[in-house]
Amino acid sequence: MKRKAGLGVAAMAALLLGGCSAVATDSTGIIRGDIAVERLALLPEAVLETSGLARIDGQLWTINDSGNEAALYQLSASGDALSRTLYLAGARNIDWEALAADDEQLYVADCGNNRGRRTQLDLYRVARTELGARDGSRIDSRRMQFRYGDRTEVTASDSHNYDCEALTVVDGSLWMFSKNRGDGRSSLYRLDPSLSEQAVFPEASYPVDGLVTGADFDPVGRQLALVGYSRERLPGYSFLWLVPVPGELPDWSAARRYRLGVYAQWEAVSWDGPRRLVLSAERSALSDTMLGEIRLDEEGRPPPARQATRDLW
Repeated sequence: MKRKAGLGVAAMAALLLGGCSAVATDSTGIIRGDIAVERLALLPEAVLETSGLARIDGQLWTINDSGNEAALYQLSASGDALSRTLYLAGARNIDWEALAADDEQLYVADCGNNRGRRTQLDLYRVARTELGARDGSRIDSRRMQFRYGDRTEVTASDSHNYDCEALTVVDGSLWMFSKNRGDGRSSLYRLDPSLSEQAVFPEASYPVDGLVTGADFDPVGRQLALVGYSRERLPGYSFLWLVPVPGELPDWSAARRYRLGVYAQWEAVSWDGPRRLVLSAERSALSDTMLGEIRLDEEGRPPPARQATRDLW
């Protein structure tokens, strides 16, 4: 989703440079402070509105959000160029917001609902074998439709709880996390990838204290990562939640929340093993479009921003 921000130079300086405190734990057990996000690459012009990431066979794929082509973009190993572009035949990009993958399929979530007007949302399922097509090819996909079964009234609003930008695969089911503009929480919806149509209902609601824009699950470490940003814009910040998933639901009592050292419009997150996260940010008043990484230590904690190992920005 495009997030417009008309920010002055002074305000931008405060956003980008403010908040240099070390990581600390408050009385609630939530970890607060700046953590390092190291820039890997500036993304190519073709994906300025990157809104999803998926790692398949060691390669990163991304998409653009609303109004762009119904296309999948494979990034080069360095991340600053495209290796291939594949077009989904018969698909439409109303507001593509997330990618997720299992052993056989890549899922594209057309679930953006900024103003709350949409009543029917889409998922496109692409067989991973289709991803081997040549650059520029049109490939097949299968459309799946869903709606919010708990939504009783549809009204256009900037403050509603039926937007979504985050999707991941957990133990064979699709987990979708809502972007609640109304209350700053996030609801977990589970989708059955085998159904062509379904109504989804919230299974849990979590106090994320902001707007969730990306999710990914590491099946080895059984850890969920959620990225997003604060509802307030001045001062504002981006955040990362790390949440263990020991069973059928996240264990929110053990969740850890971090503030990212650079306030950018981080749109997606992808695990690359249990100790490395890759994030993408679309171009905005806050930053260029880029890839970043967060490396975790042996205890699963990211480093404070002051311990960054490169010239970040």
